[in-house]
Order: sequence, then C-alpha cells, then structure tokens
Amino acid sequence: MKKHAALKHLKQATDSAHQAAEKSGLMQPLMSTDVSKEAYLHALNGLYYWLDKYEVCLQTWLSKNNHVLPEYVYQARAGHIVSDIHELGGFTPPPQTQHERATSVYQALGYAYVIEGSTQGGRMLSQRLDKLLQLNGSGLSYFNYYQQGSWQRFVSAFDSFTCTRSQLDEMTAAALSAFHSFTRVAQQMTLNDRAKVAH
Repeated sequence: MKKHAALKHLKQATDSAHQAAEKSGLMQPLMSTDVSKEAYLHALNGLYYWLDKYEVCLQTWLSKNNHVLPEYVYQARAGHIVSDIHELGGFTPPPQTQHERATSVYQALGYAYVIEGSTQGGRMLSQRLDKLLQLNGSGLSYFNYYQQGSWQRFVSAFDSFTCTRSQLDEMTAAALSAFHSFTRVAQQMTLNDRAKVAH
C-alpha cells in the first residue's frame, strides 16, 4: 500500500459521516456568531461523554508497546475537557459506565483516526471561542490540545505503515462507528434538552 494510502482511504470512506458529526447539535452552535458559554458548556459535556468511552481502549491498544505503529502512542485528553468545564463554572460530568472496546489494534487505530482528527479541528474553534466568548485563553485546554502535535505524530507514523485490505476495512469500520457514535451522543443530548424544556 502506498504512503498514506490508508489515511486517504479513511478520509474518503468516512467523509459523509464526518460531515454529519460536524453538523450535529453539539458542534453546529459553536459556529454561530452568537454562540454562548452555555452552548460551549453543553458541547464540552457531550464531547466528554463521547471521548471518555474510547480512552481506556486507546491507551490499552496504542501504548508505547504496540507493535503495529510503535511511533504513535495515544495520549489521554478527556481530563482537559473536565478542566475546561470547571473553568466555565460547570460540574464534573458523571463517570462513564460504558466503554468502547476493540478486538484488534487496527480497530483502535480507526477510533484514533477520528479522535486525533477531532483534536486537530480544535485549532479553529479555540481561536473563535476565545474571541467571541472573551475567555482570555481560559477554558480552552481541550481545543488547544492540537498544540501537542498528536495529529502530526499520528500521520507521520503512517510513513512506514503497511496493512492488508481486511485490516484497512477494520480501521474504516471503527472510524465510521466512532463518527456515528458522536452523532448519536449529540442527538441524545438534544432530546434530553427538549425533554427538560417540556417539563
């Protein structure tokens, strides 16, 4: 497989699922010109609920001992979301009781592709939220996580990466699952909000 061919395939195969996640009820309000701190807090809580489900799995499969992509190690970042929630005056989210699992390192890499891409996407949101909400740099540690360069390490690790078609299919299915999971979380939080208003 040619250099970065796996990443190109993942991008193409998950494009529509990626767009649906970006347009979800969690992320879309953050792109509004009248975005509020409440909307930002809401998004952070949803992000935490989604991301925390994957962290144990990714730290297990993509540790420094992983033999498939040893140049890449997943670094936990859900704690940054909790820190931001506290900075904005919110409460610690309830502990996650359901965790995603992987049956292979390739499945874990599919999850990591989505999460690392999401982290990299924080570059624009961080600057935007800081300006519009006048945060003065506080409450933005998760969206500033891109500064750690984890996406760049993920991509560069693929310089020497080889996989079979079935392994690539595992990665793709896992990436799609992660995008769909994010969209479901966004939909569920929207339904919960509507139920609160109704009562």
